[in-house]
Amino acid sequence: MKFEIIGNLNNPLIMMLTGSFYPSSGLKYLYEKLKDDYCLILPEYNGHYENSTFTTRQNEAKELIEYIQKQNVHTIKMIYGQSMGAEIAIELFKQLEKTNISVEYCFLDGTPCIKLPYLYKKFMYFKFNQILKMMKKKDVDQILNMKLIKKIARGNIENLRPMIEPMAVTAQFLSKESVKNETECCYTFDFPLFDKETQNKMYFFYGKEEKAYKTCYRGVKKAYPQSNSIFKEGDGHLMYFNVFY
Repeated sequence: MKFEIIGNLNNPLIMMLTGSFYPSSGLKYLYEKLKDDYCLILPEYNGHYENSTFTTRQNEAKELIEYIQKQNVHTIKMIYGQSMGAEIAIELFKQLEKTNISVEYCFLDGTPCIKLPYLYKKFMYFKFNQILKMMKKKDVDQILNMKLIKKIARGNIENLRPMIEPMAVTAQFLSKESVKNETECCYTFDFPLFDKETQNKMYFFYGKEEKAYKTCYRGVKKAYPQSNSIFKEGDGHLMYFNVFY
């Protein structure tokens, strides 16, 4: 795993975790607004650069902890995770309980938090491989006009450009093994246990139009009844902050 620190380490610390197949540079639309007031740590997942392989969210979280311990960090203002990155964020939040590092908030944007059957995961692995293979051959404008991307964008494809451009770069490095493991990470969530006080630090954000809200939120609220929920009408997966900034 690679890391980038943006801002002053003396400022409140935010860890920012991207979604599946997505590079840390894709969060620029968020961290550009935050870098003067916060210190931002942005990991580049294994598998998203040459000679590396994504394995599990548990291993990614472990490497994150090893890194921040080397930075002599004792307090994290917020862990921010998008999509699969939100699942890694929850795993990180859990593993940090065994350290002397405290976390004030855990903000989880579009978290899948679902356990799907083998055949569905196999289908999604096939679809992801298809999409990433096309991304290796097409330019960004061609990708934005793909049927699936138009469906996700709900008619506002330009809103997705800041997300698609960096993703097209990551696609060049992703091996089939990394894609398979990220698919497994995304769709095999085990809901780590947290006490009521810790759950209260968790904020789940969903656009009302995203599939993660429609299929996953009920399980989230059952597992973490003391967590906080924020909903945005009319927005799809990860769209609100993308448009807002």
